[in-house]
Amino acid sequence: MEYGSYGIAKLDGSPVTPDSLFAIASNSKLFLALSVGLLIENQTLAREREQPLSWSSRAMDVLPQWGLHDHDAGRMVNFQDMLSHRTGLPRHDYSGRPLKGGVPEMISNLRYLRPSAELRETWQYNNLMYETLSYLPTLLLDQPYESYISENLFRPLNMTASTYSVAVAEASGQLAHGHMRSMRDKIAGINGTLVPAVPYFSRPGEEKIWAGAGGVIMSVRDLSVWVAMLLGNGRHPFTNETIVPENVIKHAAEGVTVVDGDPQYAEIGPVVYGAGQERYTYRGHEIIEHGGSNPGFQTQVTRLPHDNLGIIILSNDEEFGTTIYQIVIRRLLDHVLNLPPIDWKARLQAQQAKRLAEDAAAALPRPMKPDAPTHPVHSLEGSIFVHPTYGTLRPCFVRFNARHPFLSECAEVLGDPVVLQIIETPPTHNSTLEDTLTIPTVIIPFKGFFFTHIMLRHFSGNIFNGSILWSNRAVRVKEGYHDKDQDDGDVIVGFDDRFEVEWVHGKESSDEGLALKGDFWGKGKYARAPGGTGKGSAEVWFAKI
Repeated sequence: MEYGSYGIAKLDGSPVTPDSLFAIASNSKLFLALSVGLLIENQTLAREREQPLSWSSRAMDVLPQWGLHDHDAGRMVNFQDMLSHRTGLPRHDYSGRPLKGGVPEMISNLRYLRPSAELRETWQYNNLMYETLSYLPTLLLDQPYESYISENLFRPLNMTASTYSVAVAEASGQLAHGHMRSMRDKIAGINGTLVPAVPYFSRPGEEKIWAGAGGVIMSVRDLSVWVAMLLGNGRHPFTNETIVPENVIKHAAEGVTVVDGDPQYAEIGPVVYGAGQERYTYRGHEIIEHGGSNPGFQTQVTRLPHDNLGIIILSNDEEFGTTIYQIVIRRLLDHVLNLPPIDWKARLQAQQAKRLAEDAAAALPRPMKPDAPTHPVHSLEGSIFVHPTYGTLRPCFVRFNARHPFLSECAEVLGDPVVLQIIETPPTHNSTLEDTLTIPTVIIPFKGFFFTHIMLRHFSGNIFNGSILWSNRAVRVKEGYHDKDQDDGDVIVGFDDRFEVEWVHGKESSDEGLALKGDFWGKGKYARAPGGTGKGSAEVWFAKI
């Protein structure tokens, strides 16, 4: 095993080492997938249940809270569908928020989420399915998911630094600080400022929201043991003891759903997805890998099963981490496999520039003379809009004069320093503050796993441009990180993650609400958006109450 460490791990300038801890994000999914396999192989559990688990076990037969919006699909969905991202559900990541009932309540709320495809029609990444399956150890063994992983995977492999606990990771002194570009809006041409997100974006207790989908914090030293076990088909790399049955390792890596049947580059074969892993060929060599993206962190874990090679890249730069690991991994593969080198840096930079240009072209500028909405924008204030899974929206209208008093709760919201900074952010790189302040704007507090506010800026008629924003200022103030005399450590992100909101007024009061669309739900490449206008066009419908 060889390690290379580069750059800065923490705010104090301490360097990255093989023992620095990183959020490996969605590379956590393989731990979840193998936990399902271990439960399937648990013969004691099979005897107790009198109905053995299998990869084709239906969710409705195991999970009492289970149900989907599409009842027929809900009856048919099995564990493999959930692990292979083919349930018909798009991401719906913004439904992830703290719930008193925890994961069981999240599972029961799935029935209110609109699908964007038929069951097994196409691949659509979905964290909620992995989080659902993380409930199995609790349901079947009365053991928390995190404890089950520690007992069956972390400890047997002596991965002593690996944890799901933010408190444990922070107490170790090894947790790297993720870096983000505060106030960036790529579509508007605003680069933002690179800032270390201190403290860690998820606070102790909150990490359970996405534990199964992306909650592992670990070092590259521990990950190298993990990858060596995978290359050894489930055997401990030093003791040769079976940690995971070989058939489970192989099943989890077997392609089930097509991710990309027409890759952009000739050197890369069609990509398929198994359980927490993608599989494809690179210049004739088979690759099994997965990426991970959490706020401030980017990771990639790649292995070549027929070449006995594993490559792990951990980065604490949220934006450039993806480009870096793609370039580094492919350059290393070319070198180790004695292949003629390809300039992946130039290729990927060109691809990134093209994608950015397409995003900018798709973001239509606000008309010089926009149509007025059917009702004054300020009348949104005082209204309450509800979705049973996403929660409640209470809009606050941004007034730039004192003619209309705020509602008391909105006075507090709009007086917050974060909100004041948000509402002064220009919609384009050449907008003046005066231009910005003339656009009717609404701010909605919206607390979830990685979001704190929704900003709506009027576009034309009853259409608004929306952005989901996250700020760490409140946490920094609460925990003593914020320095009011040197106000340069707070982060606000999300301006370039735009979607559309239609303020709908129907003949019946039940038809009034906010229709969130424009890929707010995060659908797959071949899935379908509702289209049209009004309530029926909503990817997520918040009804006025």
